[in-house]
Amino acid sequence: MNDRLYYWTAILLTLFSLSAQAIDVRHAEAREGSVLDQYSIDLLKYLIESSGETANLIPYKPSGAQTRKELQLKEGKYDIDWLGATADIEQRVTPIRYPILRGLLGHRVFITNKQISGKLSKGMSVDDLKAMTLVQGQGWGDIPILVGGGFTRMQTSPSFDNIFKMIDSNRADLFPRSIIEPYGELASRCKLDENYVCTDKNMLVDDKLLVVYKLPMFYFVSPTRQDLIDLLNKAFSTHYDGFLEFFNNHPLVKDSLQKMEGRTVFKIEKNESLSAETNAIPDKYWLSL
Repeated sequence: MNDRLYYWTAILLTLFSLSAQAIDVRHAEAREGSVLDQYSIDLLKYLIESSGETANLIPYKPSGAQTRKELQLKEGKYDIDWLGATADIEQRVTPIRYPILRGLLGHRVFITNKQISGKLSKGMSVDDLKAMTLVQGQGWGDIPILVGGGFTRMQTSPSFDNIFKMIDSNRADLFPRSIIEPYGELASRCKLDENYVCTDKNMLVDDKLLVVYKLPMFYFVSPTRQDLIDLLNKAFSTHYDGFLEFFNNHPLVKDSLQKMEGRTVFKIEKNESLSAETNAIPDKYWLSL
């Protein structure tokens, strides 16, 4: 009798251990000061746990420019990243086609410097804005959108941190960032006052202009992790109302929407870098402003 009791107890404990085992997920490490990255990590954890699983999130620091990171993701060096979508990226790694920021990624404000800030105004023409020199990360999905929209004076850098140095030293005029991104990024790199001006460096967040284009941010998953691809697609489709609650109540989203008010808006109507599948995403998955 005792042997049988021991046997069944061992079986139950084994089954419990297997069901309670956490899913290991190697995700892109959050960049310094990036509240967008932290939002993406928090949402990832929420989606996994809403599916009844436990997440063991493991930060991984991919090296090099974005194209190099995509290769590492494809090879399974890490499992998941969050990127602005393009048809090219979608061919290399697997997209989870639910915009995790509901389109806010394409609402762009500028990190600039104090010399250029004086030339920016709510009444300036789009031609005057396009005469400025922009800087982006090498391989970023925004580049063809901005260039296609007439912002042809474009510099790139493989180093994210070097972009801030280029703005600070006036080697580039404007660094377009999603409305969600620049405040935390500057706060981690300088002493930022209440107007989002660095008091110890030559950088600030412009408060007058907004450039808008269609650009979803997706989770992109290594093709070596079909289990994670299936889990996230099911989590979004089954718990989308829960995602909306997460999104609408997130302090980062509320703060970003408030910071967009009162700006002059320049729209880029076309984003030819999107895939047909991404262009076909229904309107209900995009934020309506």
